[in-house]
Amino acid sequence: MKKKYLKNLLLASSFSAVVGVGIYSYACADGYWSYAMTSSFTPEAFVDKSYQPMFFAPYERFYNNQYISNTDVFHNNIVEDWSVYLGNKVSKEAIAYYLLDDSDSENNSRLLYLDLNKKKNKSGKYGLDLKDERVMNFVTFLNIAKRIDAYSSRTYDYWNYSEYVEIPVDNDIVTLSQQFYDKMNKSDKFFSNRMWFQVLKAKFYSGNRQSVISYFERTAHKQEKNTLYYRGLGYVAGAYYQAGNYETSNLLYAEIYNAEPQLRQIATYNFKPLDNTAIQRIVEMTDDVNVQTAIWAIMGYYKDEISSMKQIYAIDPSSPHIDYLLTRWVNVQEQEVNIPTEHRFKSKADYFKSVEGKIDQSTYQWIRDVSNKKQKLHNPVLWKLTLAYLDIFQGNFSSASKYLEDAKALVKSDDVMIQDQIRLFSLINAVSQVEKVDSKVEARLLTEMQWLFQNLNTRDYSDPFRYEYAAHWVKRFLSTVYKENNNTIMAEVLVSEGPSYYSNLKQSREMEEYLLSKNKSAFEQLFVDSYGFNLSDIYESRALYFFYQDKIEEAIVEMEKAQPVKRKNAYFSNEYETLLYKDTELLGNPFNGNIKDCNDCDHQAKQRVKYTKLSFLKKIKEMKDKIAKGEDVYNNALLLGNAFYNTTYFGNARVFYYNSILNEYGSNSISSNNKAILLSMKLAEKYYAIAQKQATTREQKAKLAYFEAKIERNNFYVKEYHSKDYYYGAWGDDIMFKKWKGFAKLKEQYSDTNFYQEVIQECEYFDRYQASRR
Repeated sequence: MKKKYLKNLLLASSFSAVVGVGIYSYACADGYWSYAMTSSFTPEAFVDKSYQPMFFAPYERFYNNQYISNTDVFHNNIVEDWSVYLGNKVSKEAIAYYLLDDSDSENNSRLLYLDLNKKKNKSGKYGLDLKDERVMNFVTFLNIAKRIDAYSSRTYDYWNYSEYVEIPVDNDIVTLSQQFYDKMNKSDKFFSNRMWFQVLKAKFYSGNRQSVISYFERTAHKQEKNTLYYRGLGYVAGAYYQAGNYETSNLLYAEIYNAEPQLRQIATYNFKPLDNTAIQRIVEMTDDVNVQTAIWAIMGYYKDEISSMKQIYAIDPSSPHIDYLLTRWVNVQEQEVNIPTEHRFKSKADYFKSVEGKIDQSTYQWIRDVSNKKQKLHNPVLWKLTLAYLDIFQGNFSSASKYLEDAKALVKSDDVMIQDQIRLFSLINAVSQVEKVDSKVEARLLTEMQWLFQNLNTRDYSDPFRYEYAAHWVKRFLSTVYKENNNTIMAEVLVSEGPSYYSNLKQSREMEEYLLSKNKSAFEQLFVDSYGFNLSDIYESRALYFFYQDKIEEAIVEMEKAQPVKRKNAYFSNEYETLLYKDTELLGNPFNGNIKDCNDCDHQAKQRVKYTKLSFLKKIKEMKDKIAKGEDVYNNALLLGNAFYNTTYFGNARVFYYNSILNEYGSNSISSNNKAILLSMKLAEKYYAIAQKQATTREQKAKLAYFEAKIERNNFYVKEYHSKDYYYGAWGDDIMFKKWKGFAKLKEQYSDTNFYQEVIQECEYFDRYQASRR
């Protein structure tokens, strides 16, 4: 990622970015995210791919992080064009090598800088026949083009752009290219066209960039209006841009945008957004309605889609540019009305109330008026589906159905993506009207649900069709319906409440019974199959809830049922992983009570006994039984206090509470649902108190005094820091320790003990405390 082509980021190969448009850049993101996570309206279904970079992208400059690379975008075209020209005289591999590959510099330079006047039959790595006129034209082109590319394609250090100094094309090369073109026989249109383009390119990268304007104006009329022509026109636009003549440069970019689809992203990037008065002047500079609409299409990307759509509609209702802007506008509206997938709906009424007012009503009505008029639109299906989609958000379900039927009648039989879009919106419309899920509703929706949740999931990840948000929405909406009809089990299956649901023992047992039952409908089974939790998750969570209530026998029963499960790896679908549950090993010895809370230290320490979740619970039961019998109460109570301490956030056995339902995996923060159990010191205090009553030696009492300080400290942290939504740690000016009562007791009553000296050595906070008390 260190080296980049300057032209790739600044468009210098064809356009004017070096003259002041600026640089755009993207961050490298590791997390998964797609447009389908916030949108159900697929723009790719409605307009051709030349508009794709300018689709609405909420987090990027250009859609799908599409970098502007004039080199790459034309590679295939260049090789293909020369291949057609040279026929079977030079292979495509050789053409690509000499045009694009600079890795074999020795052989390449041997060809490029050979003396063209020498009579050689063969030359270069691929043995080119230099007696053939077209082959010699190819070699001549390379001699000049490669010399210019040495300036136009210079790389620079991405991190030291400020130190980059542009070096203009040497005047001798500019003169050589122009003289060759001016004197050459122009009967070979293909060859002369390419040499003409090289002259423009040399002038653009020369010290006199403005010279490209006059040269183009003098020679362009003899050229075919192909891709090279419009790339050359881009150089002219860039020269005007550098001179500060933005109105002329914008007009030329609009001409390029309209005429050459491959250059739409580049033209958009180089276009200078101006106020509407200036833009209107530019529109009036041309009589070409297609260029006029292109001007507004580009402005719609930079500013207001709806104003630009209305301008285009007034000029030419059938312009394809208006369709592209309409997709952007709909995708922008979705950002307002589509509720993040992690949020639940309080009720159906609350959902519709929250979204219906967020649609731009005046534009909504304008789109309806346009769609219902008789004039020809470029893509009437797009307009019908837009209205259907917006109608659903407004609760106008019958109107949505009408427009969906209208669109279905217009769509082509081979247009799969639009057919899928119609099908998806029809499903959303149908689900929006569900008041209660009964057997009739299940029968009506089952096939469509299978399509949404099963068939679409099998498609290749590169398929742009957006359905993921819709799938989340359907689950959330139906979950709300189930909940409003007191079917809490299916409400949970569709959208889980996690700890909020399973901390209720009655609900936990009801879900277990339901999952084990054999009489589910096909509709219910569809969602059960994708439910996020299995029975072992449920048993393990139940064991944890019993544990934190000090109900160890019940916890053991549930943990024993949490059998290991083999499942597909979430990140590598062709691999399997085994979830161990009851057999999961704890990383540290949970019965150790150390002076310092250092999880990593405890995990690395040599352990004579390795505990699993289940064996740990059984050992706790054994110790509790001994206390009940009065056997070695001090030591057993002390070890239990350590165990309950270490199974909180503050201890070395966080692995014990790792569970899919609790959704805690050792992060720096505990979710609000779990704070009451995972931050609580009550059980540790309970057993330390028992040990305190049984302590007989000063060393034992000193240790418990220090543990009392640790408990007090943790309770302070819970109140002071963990009461916030997210705990980042106590740093800077935050209070790391206070004069805990346990510190005072240890210093005042047990300073003569060996344990006191150990604490001074290991606990900096206590050392600072006792030093301050001297």
